[in-house]
Amino acid sequence: MPQLLSSVKTMPTTANSSSVLAPAPSRTAFDVKMLFSATGLLTLAVIACWALFFDELRGEWAVNAQYNYGYVVPFLGLALLWRRWSERPPISSREHIGLAGVAGTALIFFVLPFEIVLEANPEWRLIYWINGAQVIALTFCLIYCLGGWRWVRYFAPPLLFVLIAIPWPMEMEAGIIQGLMRLVAGWTVEIAGWLNIPAVQHGNLIEVGAGIVGIDEACSGVRSLQSALMLSFFLGEMHRFPWTRRGALVLGSLLFVVMANLGRTTFLVWAAANRGLQQMEAWHDTAGILVMLFVLPGLIGLAFVMKPKSSAVPAVAPAPFVLPVLPRWPGIVALLWIILALGATEIWYRTHESKLVPNTRWTVNWPSQSPQFKKTALPQNSLAILRCSNSDAAVWQDDDGNQWSGFLLRWQPGKNSAQLSKGHRPDICFPASGARLLGNFGEIKFQADGFQMPFRYETFESGPTVLHVFYCL
Repeated sequence: MPQLLSSVKTMPTTANSSSVLAPAPSRTAFDVKMLFSATGLLTLAVIACWALFFDELRGEWAVNAQYNYGYVVPFLGLALLWRRWSERPPISSREHIGLAGVAGTALIFFVLPFEIVLEANPEWRLIYWINGAQVIALTFCLIYCLGGWRWVRYFAPPLLFVLIAIPWPMEMEAGIIQGLMRLVAGWTVEIAGWLNIPAVQHGNLIEVGAGIVGIDEACSGVRSLQSALMLSFFLGEMHRFPWTRRGALVLGSLLFVVMANLGRTTFLVWAAANRGLQQMEAWHDTAGILVMLFVLPGLIGLAFVMKPKSSAVPAVAPAPFVLPVLPRWPGIVALLWIILALGATEIWYRTHESKLVPNTRWTVNWPSQSPQFKKTALPQNSLAILRCSNSDAAVWQDDDGNQWSGFLLRWQPGKNSAQLSKGHRPDICFPASGARLLGNFGEIKFQADGFQMPFRYETFESGPTVLHVFYCL
């Protein structure tokens, strides 16, 4: 929170805290001395923890289009903090400053285990949330040292706003997003009927006479949902709405998203039915942009309308701010511990990965001699969603007349490869395309040339057809 340091002024010590406060240095000495003061060093340590936290989230923001907005959340959070800093309340009692120091010490210890765990499990969203709670609690400890409980309560909303950048738990995300998309698809089919366009819903997909609408994004989610929620939380804090109006604004954002996506899918269904799938694909991206142009300005306008019509209040000078008297060594130790945690994590993995035994390399021996064998390819839009390094696919028929489809996807090694490979699974994508789960038979193992491969075996019902799905990661 660099803004907490940039507004320090030389003020007399307040009467109720004279035993623990000291006048801040003069403005001319601020740039040099403040940075290396006890408060400055502790603030740098907290900023470093925030930087590590956002760096871990950055991988999810990069690979998941639904969370691309995460890049702007840190800057919006800083803007909200700066706005509140200029209107900060007076400092309250800091009689428990020692307890805050003990809590901060315990919290900063967790930097090391978080770094070790997240380096090996960058897709573990539960750890993201625990890490976010740790960083916010650590920031609250620093704020308490600066201004007491009054400041903690006052600066809590903009700090909690940053949690919107953390990806939702996978099950929660799949349930809400897929349910919303299925709802929009159902309403679109009803509207298509009013427009005399024959349409049938298959999960998140809509079938018209020309073909399937939305097949390549059946499980990609509603990208405008999280962006609208983020903007509604930001606007609610920026306008200092009471909690009732903030809740109303969030509900308004959901309504905007549903209506905008309903208009988008209806337009695409009309385009596919009357202009053909090729023309619908040409208008697809433009329709998505128009959704965002409707949702985001609409939310800004809604927040403006919801602002209370009150007379202008004259500006009030911010409360005086004086630094607590603290030793420098806690800040120095905190910074050294963070550096040690980063170095220890690097050394740990480099040491343990220096003598790795190479994994078994395998390829697919396609049954090219089977009847009706044919190599196929995934559509480009599907590849853009999967973001795999390379892919291979084929269809064939076995001796018993069963029809098979096979897909081989590979992701090159990297920090985000696990997130990419786990983002689309049969239990998510098949129901999204209208199939119904019939049975989950767990894991079965196949032997192939002396190599054991574990597959998850599930069956789905798609219309009159039963699909047997074998999935191995």
